Parts: sequence; structure tokens; C-alpha cells
Amino acid sequence: MNWRLWVSLLFFVKAFWFDSFYAQAQISTIGRDFFIGFMDNNRRNSQPDRVVVIITAVEKAAGTIQTPKQSIPFSLEPGEQLMREFDGDGEGVIHRESGRVEYRPFRITSSGDLTVHAINGREYSTDGTVILPTSALSTEYLVMAHYDTFGPGQEPGSNQNFESTLLIVATENDTQVEVIPAAPTVNTIPAGAPIQFSLDAGESYQIKANGDLTGSRVRVLNPSADSCKLLAVFGGNKTSSAGDCGTSGDHIFQQAYPLESWGKEYIHVPLAGRTSGEIVKVLASQDGTEVRINGAVRATLDAREYVRFEFGKNELAFIETSKPSSVAVIAKSGACNEFGVAPLGDPSLFLLSPNSQRLKNITFSTGKLIGSFNQSIEHFLTVLVPSGSEGEVVLNGVNIGNQFQAALSTGFSYARIKIPFGVNSLSNPHGFIAYVYGSGSIESYGFAVGASLENVQFETETTYDFQVEGERVACLNQEGTWEIFPDDSRFKEFAWDFGDGSELKDGKSVNHTYTEPGDYEVTVFASTGDGSCGSETEFNFEVTVEDIGAELSGPNSLCPETKGVRYFLEDEVGVFDVIWEVEGGTFTEVNDLEIVVDWGVANPAAYVRAIPVGENGCQGSALELEITLDESITPDLPEGQLGLCGTNTGPFDYVVPFPQAGKEYEWFITGGNIIGNTISESIQVEWDPNAPTRTLFYEERLPGGGTCFGTSEVLTVDQFSELSVELGSAINPSCPGDQDGQIELNISGGSGLFAFEWSHDPDLNEPIAEGLVAGVYQVLVRDLQGCGDLPFEVEIQDPAPIQLLSITQNRPLCKASGDGQVILEMIGGTAPFSAVGNQSEWNSGVLTVSGISEGEFNLLVQDDNGCTFPIQGIMEAPEALEVSFEQLSPGCPGGVDGSIRVLIEGGTPPYQIQWENGTSGDLITNLSSGDYGVIVTDANNCVVNGVGRVSEARPSVRMPSGFLPSEGPYQPISNCSISYELFVFDRWGQMIFSGSEGWNGLFKGESMPVGVYSYLLRYQYSLDSGIQNDQITGAFTLVD
Repeated sequence: MNWRLWVSLLFFVKAFWFDSFYAQAQISTIGRDFFIGFMDNNRRNSQPDRVVVIITAVEKAAGTIQTPKQSIPFSLEPGEQLMREFDGDGEGVIHRESGRVEYRPFRITSSGDLTVHAINGREYSTDGTVILPTSALSTEYLVMAHYDTFGPGQEPGSNQNFESTLLIVATENDTQVEVIPAAPTVNTIPAGAPIQFSLDAGESYQIKANGDLTGSRVRVLNPSADSCKLLAVFGGNKTSSAGDCGTSGDHIFQQAYPLESWGKEYIHVPLAGRTSGEIVKVLASQDGTEVRINGAVRATLDAREYVRFEFGKNELAFIETSKPSSVAVIAKSGACNEFGVAPLGDPSLFLLSPNSQRLKNITFSTGKLIGSFNQSIEHFLTVLVPSGSEGEVVLNGVNIGNQFQAALSTGFSYARIKIPFGVNSLSNPHGFIAYVYGSGSIESYGFAVGASLENVQFETETTYDFQVEGERVACLNQEGTWEIFPDDSRFKEFAWDFGDGSELKDGKSVNHTYTEPGDYEVTVFASTGDGSCGSETEFNFEVTVEDIGAELSGPNSLCPETKGVRYFLEDEVGVFDVIWEVEGGTFTEVNDLEIVVDWGVANPAAYVRAIPVGENGCQGSALELEITLDESITPDLPEGQLGLCGTNTGPFDYVVPFPQAGKEYEWFITGGNIIGNTISESIQVEWDPNAPTRTLFYEERLPGGGTCFGTSEVLTVDQFSELSVELGSAINPSCPGDQDGQIELNISGGSGLFAFEWSHDPDLNEPIAEGLVAGVYQVLVRDLQGCGDLPFEVEIQDPAPIQLLSITQNRPLCKASGDGQVILEMIGGTAPFSAVGNQSEWNSGVLTVSGISEGEFNLLVQDDNGCTFPIQGIMEAPEALEVSFEQLSPGCPGGVDGSIRVLIEGGTPPYQIQWENGTSGDLITNLSSGDYGVIVTDANNCVVNGVGRVSEARPSVRMPSGFLPSEGPYQPISNCSISYELFVFDRWGQMIFSGSEGWNGLFKGESMPVGVYSYLLRYQYSLDSGIQNDQITGAFTLVD
């Protein structure tokens, strides 16, 4: 990819989702192009496979879901969710075979950023995974899968453990792939033997093994700089138990993470809602990987090896590895739970995220289970955050900081929280790791809410022309040299965004100057420079630019050789030390902020310079006074009252600003009178209010005369207008109890120099008060020139609290359709209202929330100011549409004698019934033995699929006990078609008839006499197992 184009694109995208990640990288679970593969699940005719994709929009997005059978468009607003369910076999996306190239593409593309999760399940065998976008895929993987066997003494009953599975999906044509399986495959390929094959875009290859495929290696054999040939790889198990305490199984489904995303530190937190404890597997990428659990060495692994641990129901674990590794948690079988305490759940597997890979905020969706009894389950969220940041964690608009506790001595805290079904949002400016999971009756799911998969570490160094203290120091108005040192030497091209609106700067080392104080997020875009297949990532860190400044005070017009002149800093901000420079004299330091100067002879270039220094060593702008050393001087303006307030004319004090020892000062006035001696460093003045002008100045000279002499600047004293205080603005708090109210005062008249004394904050000395709760606030405005003190009072009020006047429901059309509505009549707050994380519409005081499923719902209603109001309830739904079957007659071998009726319960009549053979109605007849699928649709368009079976019948054959030739031949009676040979014997045992058709009562053309005869019937019929032969014997009576 063109470097400049890539940087520009990243810079553009960053404007939309920059704040989403703690260490935001190109490798993440947010993207616009996703390839999904669904592995074999343990199929049952009465429990068809279902696949579900859950799409959550990070930003406004329009896109397409492409399957082998159809293309489905969608459009989403930020935070909206699309959950789409498919028949796995009917849609042609489930892989059944092992060792075969197939074309079962499932792809999602979008114009905006998405997160995608996928569910693969049938009733009571379900799991889910977060899906990686194409931008996060790689060309090499080690796979995490699962395989279990029943232990000694376990009674599995009807339960069965199935094959470990691995699935590879190609994103480009002519992708040459090699797999080295970690277990013998069902295709008789031994463990460790390479399997090589070629895939085109969308093609896939599944491998199944009667052993654990964990550690299998998958890699592309023909990558190039111009053709990335990335792979999406999935691992798991068809259906498997987990643990030696239970035998029920569940599907295992997890997308593999790229090797470059693996880490060295992980935290395991027990799953909420379960009492079974968990299995944790650690898979190594390199030889000699040491595994520590809570500080103790527990194993040493070579590449592709894994170790398995079990942890109790309340047992946390800090997992450290000496080299990058992958860690997965596996929930145990349902029976492993404590019965009656938390009996729900079954196996599921999800990968843990390393501690360094943290998100900052995300909108995510819960999963769902397929079992009809598991449509209203509890969903849980486990959250890990850096300790100390708990108070900044917000879930669905609510701060949850009080729900955290320490995660051992890891420097992290964790919380386990029950969350509502559907869309949820989570944020923490310091980053988090989170997993969502749910447990039903012998069925469960679990996956990461999302992941920042970048794991490259880095250091930066900043240098200035002066020494600074600390790392990543940013100084105001000083050019610094910034250099980056990534621990992965592949990264060679860099572009810097300093977060201040300046242009990107290229290079491993760049120069930059911050011109405004503040906190900035610095982003370094890094690339390996390998064309379109190179790796790109971002390194992010924060810097604080502090204002360092002051005012330099002291006289600037002096006689030559004046001694002991004081210079000092005042009104300093962020000053820790000062660098002093003097030209034309010598100085001594009194303290960090003050010096005394002995000036020399006349010097036109004399100056005093002070460079303020911050605690981190940053230097502020140099402060300089140009000093005039001359016999003719211009002393500074007199200090004192600047104007008259009302009728107050004095007396007022006036002083020489910087009096010098050994000097004499004489004052001159117009429009007033000096009280007392006019030769002094300070005087008192009574002003004439009616004088047309009022001025004051002084002369500075040597006592007794001399050549060094000067007159100060002239002070003009005006009449100030009356002081007035008015309310500029009063902003009420956004929500009841919030602290974001504001009061601003408008001051007119007076001297223009004011002090403010607020009742709520004695340290506040500004006309604006912010961060206020509702209440009454008093402020005293003082004119610093004596023009009055005016008290002022302002009240700000909380908005009316949000209240729920009424709630009504429109129940879902179908048991599991999730299209129910809750209609809320709201008052108070600030309209319009919305439901956080749900589709909602506000109209004329009524909020309609859509997409509500059966069972308990938890809504968080939010007004236009962000105030929230929780609402709980229970949504009812129609009875589940279910079918069963009644066999009226079995199917005879080779015949069409069977019949079956579908029996319907639940749903909303009337029903439409469509059999797979095109017949409609509840009854179908003239059937051979076998399975017959039916689709039932009720009045609400709810659909259920079922398979009824016509059993295969053995013929029921008998011979009549009496025979009257006039009524037809003597022959067998059977409910099914048979081939036969009949033998008839007279009373002495002589055979009088044999044939494959009935006997007509004749022997050699003559009618046989009335009496008793015997028979032997040999007959033949066909079953699925082959041709069957049978015979019967008996007697009958010939009558006339």
C-alpha cells in the first residue's frame, strides 16, 4: 500500500473511532469486511442446525450479508444491532465433511465500522465467537480446539463425545495452505504429517480428528507482498463434554487469533452463574515457554504444546508465560455445577485477552442460545480494569465503579455483572478487558466483547536543548525531538500525530513544538513497509503540556552604578525554578524567584532575563526587561488609586513602585491636594471631584542635586461609573443530582479590578462558577479600587425528574422472534427520550421500544440531557409453535402404504402446512418408509420445521382358514406386497398344487372334494437391510 495513502486513511478513520482503544491498532475486532466459517455440529433430525450472526454498528453503516443462497442488505445507525438467524443446512453454510475443499462462503461487508459475533448451534449444542475482520487476519496460526473423553466410572448414558474440529477459510484465490495436525484426522492422516491444499476466495477446508487439534499449525505457503492471501481459521469440537464431573456435551466454536497478537500475562476470573469451576488451556508458540500460575512455575512447554489446568468455582488465576502464548477458558459440563445452586450451562470455549490489550469503549451485543427452553436466560459480563480506574467505568450509561474488587495482586480489578439481552455499551478511559457469556439448560455460549489484538510494545524518547526529568516530556513552545523504539524490528516506517491538529510528521525521529497547554493523545502510525500485506499498527500514549510562566517585575530605568536593585517573579504558574541572566551588572539570588542586582556603568544593552523552569525541567518563555542605564531616567508610573468611585475623593495612598536607596522623590499634582510633605516615597492625596483633569507624577533625583535625573510617567485619575452586577447566564444541572450547573455574572462599572467571594467555594475568585449542583448560591463582588461591595444571589434548579406514567406491551409475534414492543409514556426530564442500546422511537410523549424478546427485560431510558431512568418488566410471548407426529400406518417394503399426520401446538392459528414433497395439509398418505420434513407457518408468520418418520414394517401375512373356489383363488393375505410360492397338500400329504399365484381348487383339471387340506407358504420381501425370506404352514377347509 502507498505509505502516504495509508497514513491519510488512518488519519481519516481515526476521527471516527480514535477513542475506542487503549492501544488502538490496525489489528482489532472492529472492521468492515468479515469472513465466517461454521464447523460441523452434532446434527439431529429433530433439532436442525441454526447459525446466527450478530452485527453491531460502531458508526453509521450500510452493508451486505452474503451466503451461498442469498445476498441480504442492511443499514444500521451507530449503536444499532442486527441479529440474523439462518437454517445451517438450508443456507448451505455448515461444513460436514473432513479433508475436502468446499465452497460455503459467509461474508459480511460494510461501508462503516462494525463488530460481528457468530453463533453456531442447535438445541442444546451451541457456542459463539467474536469474528475478526479481514484487516486482523494473518497467514499463520496455531489453533486452540478441544477434545474430551469420559473418565473411569462416568456413565455417559446417551451422551457422546465427538471429533475435534479445525476450519480454514481463504480470502483470496490461489491460496496454498499447509496444515500440520496435532492429532490423527478421521481421514487417517497421522499427527504431525503435513496436509497441503489450494483454496480460492471463499473456499474452505475442514479437518476433524478423534483427538485434540489444539496446537495444529496452519500457514500460507505462497504469500507475497502484492497478494496477502490471509486466512480465517476456526477451532473447536463438533460436540464435547468438559471435565470428569459431567457428560453432557456442547458445540465448541472459536476463531483463532493471529500469532502476533499473543501475550504473556492473562487473568482468569470464574464465570458468574456457574458453580463448576473452569478448565484453562495454555498453548505455547515457542520452545522453552515457562508457565506460571499465581507466581509458581507449573509447566515448561515447547512450541505447539499445551497444558491444561482446572480452577475452582471461586478461584482466580494470574497466568504468566515467559514467551507469547494463547490462553483459553472452557466452561464445564452442566452436571459439574452444584445442583440446585447454579445448575445451568454446558461446555463453551473463549480466548482470553492479554492484560496489555485493552479497549477504551465499545458497543457490543449479547449472544443467544438455540434451545427452545433457553430463550430467556441470564447474560453476564466479566470486566477487568486497571486498579484505580474503577470509578470511571460506565456500563450502559451507569457508573459501576462500586462493583469491582481486586483481582489478586495483578494491578487489576474485576466485576461480574448481569446485563440485559441485546446491545450494551462499556467504557473506561484507562482501558478494559471484557467477556460476555450466558448459560441455559445444557447449553451455553461465551465470547470476548471485542479485542485489541495488537501486542507490539514500544518506548519513546524526547530530547530538548535543555535537560528534562521523566519520560515522554512535552514542553510548551519548545521544540523537542521525538524518537520511537518498537520492540519489533519489522516496523520501519512511522508517521506521528501529536494530537494538536498539526500535520502528520514522517520518520522514526521527528521534531515538534506544542503551542497550547493541555492533555494530548499522541499516535504513532507504524508500518513494516511490505506493500499491501505489510503489518500496520498504532502506538498511543498521552502527554501533558503544562503552562509555565510569570511576570518579571523591577525598575527598567536607572542611573548608572545603582546598587541593590531588586527583581522578582510574580503571578507565577507552574514555576519550580528560575534561570537568571543579567547583562550590565552582577546579581545575587535571594531565593528561587528573586535576585538583587548591582548595576555597572552606562550600557545601552543592559537587561535582566528570567527563564521559568517547571518541575519536569521544561522551560517557559524567557522574560526580559531591557534596562536603561543613563543619566536621564524615566521612572515607572505611580501606584495607587486609579479612579474615583462615587463621592469618595480620598485621601488615597500613592507610592513610588521601585524606590531606590539614596534617591529623592518629589510629587506634583493637578486637580487635587497632597496632604503633608511632597518629597517622599509615598504620599496621600485628596482629589477635587469637580476638577476638569486630575494628574499625578513624581521626579527622581539624587539628594542635593546631580546629573542623574528623571520624571515618571503621568497618572491620570478618572471618575468610575457605578458598580453593577447582573446575571449573565444560569445553566441548571442536566439531571437531578448532577454537578454540571453553571452561573456566569456580568459586571459593569467600577474600576474593572474585582474580587469574588462565593459561598460554596472560598477559593473561587472568578465571575463564572461551574460544576454546580442545584441550590442557592451567594457571591460578594468586591471592587479592588474601593468602588463598592455588591452581594448577589442566584438559584439553579434540577430539571423535573423522569417519571413513567404508563407502560403497555405488544408481545412478540412468535415465541423467539424478539419483535415485541414496550410503549412507555414519560414525563419530566428533557425530551426527546431514547432507550440506550435498543431500537426506540419518541413521538408525542410516548417512547416505543422495539426488539424486545420474551422474558425479563431491563431498559435504560435516557433523555436529551443524558439523564437515565431504569425500567424492568417481563415480556410475554405466544406459546411456542411446536410440532409432533402421529404415524397412522407404517410403510411397507417397496410400497407406498404409509401415512403420517403432523400435530401442532402453540403459535397462532390458522396454520399453513407444507410438506417437503409438495403436499399440504396435516395428513400425508401413500408413503414409503423414511423421513418427511414439514414446514408449519402460523398466522403471525412464525415458522417451525420438523421431521416425521414413517417406520418400516415387516409384512403381516396369513392364509384363510376356509376356501370357497367360486369366490376366488386360495392365496395369502398381506398388508404389504410380497413375492411368494404356495404349496397345497391333500389329507394324505400328496402335493396337489404349487405356484406363485393362488390355488383355484383344481387338481389335474378336476375339482377337489370338500375336506381339510394343508399348505406351505414361502414368501419374500425387501427391507433396508436386504431381501428377507419367511414361511408359514397350516390347514384350511375346502367348502362348496
